[in-house]
Amino acid sequence: MASGKSEQRNSGMAVPMGLQRLGQLSSIVRVSGLNNVEKRSGNGGRSTATFDEDFILELSDSIRESLDRGEIGPRWEEAMGFLAAALRDEANKPPLMDLATIERGRLDRLVADITDPDKRPLDEPDRYARDVRLAERLEWRWRSRFRERYFSIQSSRYLKLPKTGRLRGVERDFGINNPGEEWRIKQFMRLPEIDRDAAFKPGHWWLNLACAQRDGIVDNPRETPTIGHLGGDTLPLLTGEEFEDPALKDTTTYIRNGGLADMHVSLITKVGTVMRVLRGHNLNSPFAPRYGVRYDGLYKLAQYGQRFYEKMKTDRMFLILERVKTQPPIEDFEMVPRPSQIDDWGLYSQYAEEQVKKKLGDKGFLN
Repeated sequence: MASGKSEQRNSGMAVPMGLQRLGQLSSIVRVSGLNNVEKRSGNGGRSTATFDEDFILELSDSIRESLDRGEIGPRWEEAMGFLAAALRDEANKPPLMDLATIERGRLDRLVADITDPDKRPLDEPDRYARDVRLAERLEWRWRSRFRERYFSIQSSRYLKLPKTGRLRGVERDFGINNPGEEWRIKQFMRLPEIDRDAAFKPGHWWLNLACAQRDGIVDNPRETPTIGHLGGDTLPLLTGEEFEDPALKDTTTYIRNGGLADMHVSLITKVGTVMRVLRGHNLNSPFAPRYGVRYDGLYKLAQYGQRFYEKMKTDRMFLILERVKTQPPIEDFEMVPRPSQIDDWGLYSQYAEEQVKKKLGDKGFLN
């Protein structure tokens, strides 16, 4: 175990670096052991801070992921340094941290997870109890300053979800009952003309396939291949089964049962083609995301097969997929969806239930 001096020295190094990355906070940032963090305008007065909210969200997700694993994680000191600076800044009039930054950075969820006894890490350091008290004090300060607005952050996220959030431009399609296909883009939406290779990187995540269509990686909200449109083919795997090949690394076999219309016959002419693969949470696969739909990168369609089983009166399609080796391994993004995305999934599930209740009533929802 590191000595107290060593721990203090490492903490002192990590904290200023973390703060500097948080958008520098201003044109003039004064950091002295985190005792002073201020933003000053040209005339020396205080002004509104501009935080790097993407960095804050990444830091928040990283800590929440580690707590879910029962660990403190490698970025713990960095996060505690930021929270300590935020707590000190609460003494300023006015503080730099506004409610919008807390909401978008999921800092309310971060302090709640740190103080949750059920998420106490197994590798708890000696200072963990002190860090919990720090998070509790900061949470209390925010609650006191923002009052009911702080307690309404989740409601704010819920209201924004279909307007400007992950569900924007998408509506429920009550004529469809297939899992993962119950949504469609709104009629007034114009699909983007994009370069899919440039726009999407492995690990990109959506609530459902309609959201993926809205962003342009597929051209319809159904579990069918997108063939040769806007820069390549895309294959969504939302249902069915997928198995790893025990002998060949990065090779999987995908199986889908159904009627002839479910057999993706167009893929017969695509054997040997490299295509984008999306996986959904209803897919029985070791690579399926926990929730939603995730872009998992490029795969070559090595083989297509289809057979009708007379006894079961069903067709079966099987595909052999080989992952392209010149891209990051799937392990690099298997944690997607991340905690903030899982938060949004919870809001999405709540919203979907409310949509059904409005349309069909409580009895229809239960059925």
